[in-house]
Amino acid sequence: MLLLFRMDANLRRGYLIFVLTLTYLATASSISLPEAILQRLKVGERIPRRPQLQIQEDAAFQRRMRSSLHPRIMAESGPTWNTLDGSPPLIIAHGGASGLFPDQTAGAYIYAASTSLQNTALSCDVQLTKDGYGICRTGINLGDSTTINATYPQLATELIVNGELIQGFFSVNLTASFVLNNISAVQSNAARTIAFDGMFPVTQPTDMIKFSLNTSLFWINVEYPSFFYQHGLNMTSYIHELISNMPIDFVSSPEVGFLKTLKSSVPKTTNLVLKVGETDKVDPSTNITYGSLLSNLSDIATYASGILVHKEYIWPVDNATLYLEAESTIIREAHKVQLAVYGYGFVNDPMIPIYNYSFDPIREYLQFVPASGSHIDGFLSDFPTTASEAIACFRGATPAVRLAGTKPFIISHNGDSGNYPGCTKLAYDGAVRGGASYIDCPVQMTSDGIAICRESPDLLIGTDVSTHSDFLKRLSLIRQFQAEKGIFSINMTWAEIQTLKATMFSPEEDFNVIRNPAYNNQEGVLQLTDFLNYAKNTSVGILIDIQNGYFLETEVDKNVVGAVLASLNASGLASSDRVMIQSEDSAILSLFRQVTNYTLIYRVVDTDVLVTKTEVSDVKALANFVTLPRALVQVASNGFLVNKTDIVDLFHAQNVSVFVSFLRNEFVALPYDYDSDPTLELDTLLKVYNVDGVITDFPATASYYLSNTCSNMKTQAIGGQQYGIQTVVPGALVTQLALNIQPPPPSQARLNVSNVQAFRSSNY
Repeated sequence: MLLLFRMDANLRRGYLIFVLTLTYLATASSISLPEAILQRLKVGERIPRRPQLQIQEDAAFQRRMRSSLHPRIMAESGPTWNTLDGSPPLIIAHGGASGLFPDQTAGAYIYAASTSLQNTALSCDVQLTKDGYGICRTGINLGDSTTINATYPQLATELIVNGELIQGFFSVNLTASFVLNNISAVQSNAARTIAFDGMFPVTQPTDMIKFSLNTSLFWINVEYPSFFYQHGLNMTSYIHELISNMPIDFVSSPEVGFLKTLKSSVPKTTNLVLKVGETDKVDPSTNITYGSLLSNLSDIATYASGILVHKEYIWPVDNATLYLEAESTIIREAHKVQLAVYGYGFVNDPMIPIYNYSFDPIREYLQFVPASGSHIDGFLSDFPTTASEAIACFRGATPAVRLAGTKPFIISHNGDSGNYPGCTKLAYDGAVRGGASYIDCPVQMTSDGIAICRESPDLLIGTDVSTHSDFLKRLSLIRQFQAEKGIFSINMTWAEIQTLKATMFSPEEDFNVIRNPAYNNQEGVLQLTDFLNYAKNTSVGILIDIQNGYFLETEVDKNVVGAVLASLNASGLASSDRVMIQSEDSAILSLFRQVTNYTLIYRVVDTDVLVTKTEVSDVKALANFVTLPRALVQVASNGFLVNKTDIVDLFHAQNVSVFVSFLRNEFVALPYDYDSDPTLELDTLLKVYNVDGVITDFPATASYYLSNTCSNMKTQAIGGQQYGIQTVVPGALVTQLALNIQPPPPSQARLNVSNVQAFRSSNY
């Protein structure tokens, strides 16, 4: 299985899906599989028993395989790590890949072991059944993470846990045989997919050996040892027995008393770690607050080799602004007394963002391993693949300024609109600084014929027009623009629009995911001429997106084409090869083709159209570039990617380059296949779909991706272990795991490219 880490990333991920499929079939059907495979994949112990010879043999093999590896040792050419032992931070898979699969299941463990760095630690939150067997579940109430609530509601009861009365389902009331044979795991996080609920049985700690691919470390967390003692179950004895039968590298617990009972009786190879709760919470074994415990790190060092703290202990967050505050000294102080510091709370899908990270989880990991200063010793993450990417591929990567024409194209969408109000100088500065190769101006028109840059003809989007009572009477319905009423720029003069301020637009607001409001009302609306004068003094290219051009020209009598040409002339860009013109109207592009030599882009707006060779030929007659909506390139159903489309290949066959729009970092905008990681989407679009460029609200994320050190598996970033970004195979999760998800019905409406009569060029 060591060969798995030397495979191409696509092969490795394909193998992972194959293994998961076998696991599912072995546990959920009567299909006969070879005994050797079943022995390796068998989930849990259907008839619970103490660890016996097979487990011991597996554990011995595990130890031999791990002893042949350098334990997280850097390659000589690698970066310097200011961790306690100088090694790269440890990746701890929190219940496996629990961001996608129900935690602590075969799916979660195999996925984590297959797609993470080689010495990633698999973790189990161990609980004891009433007959003394260990199971791996998060949270004391099994009703939150298993099917027991739906299948055996009569088993609910009330128990006191650490002084609090809790109603639910508890392992201390159930036998191991009942748990392992009658209930299955479900996703405990409401923001995540439930597609895998009930697919995988509950596991035991020793099952991690079978799912670890022979090179993982093992981390056991004991959250409630006092609770189990109160119910006649000795967690200390259980841990001793477990250590005698499998390699346990870490044992963590929030209870000091429990760790002290283990200190003198576990092997030196087993690291004891104090899990630290909120500062005002009390350790039930000592009745001392965690804040007080942390004030004496030297004492902690007498019974533990490390502390596991919430990430905000290291980088506190201002809850009012959602910005990071000054870094604490906890890592530096802990390292002084030889305590390692591990952090928990790392997820790709937080409902409350930290705006420093631009909704990009890789940037969060990198915050904890800065260019100078102390480094965290490990990340406890629900998404260990992303943590692995950050450590192996992105430390030292920086978004470089990209020249116009650099491929693949990184094209801003309203500038750096994920971080700043769109179409403002702030947004354009951010896009250039973030590595965009083109910055864009979506052209709208005022009632007096001035071309402006706004993301929408409706000024309710992205400006403070709703706070101007005098303008509310302009509310109207223009169906050619949108189905809802709005306050449209064509009904306001430039003098009136100059009184407005730009505000942040949050496209995922319906999911309560809000972008950074800190820069609201700081800048006004830009004219196209202002944008061009700014852009020509940069090294990047210029994309002018003419929206609703045919309607404006023919039904509103707004000379949008003339206004664009006049602005280009006034800015000295009349013949610049840095300029691209984009439009969804064939008539607009036909006119520009007649009177200019600009590069032209046809933009497809509809996400539900049929595109064949005929439609591609129609586009080719207009332009050498096409922008396709993201949902037309990668088709998703119920949040999962279905089989790869061939639309990009169709355009490439006729030498038409393809851009895809619009990319967003917010996790709710991503199919589940991408682990809530925008880097995986970029990787898939560029490597699997082979698009020629992306149009994105977050150009720096795309630029960081292109700067990563693991591209094409050429860089050995970590201690001789080759690692590559895990390219997603569209549709693999749905088809290989037989999820009950059907692709959307194919569209019957063909893309109508030549849908309007072209203007006469003599008008210009």
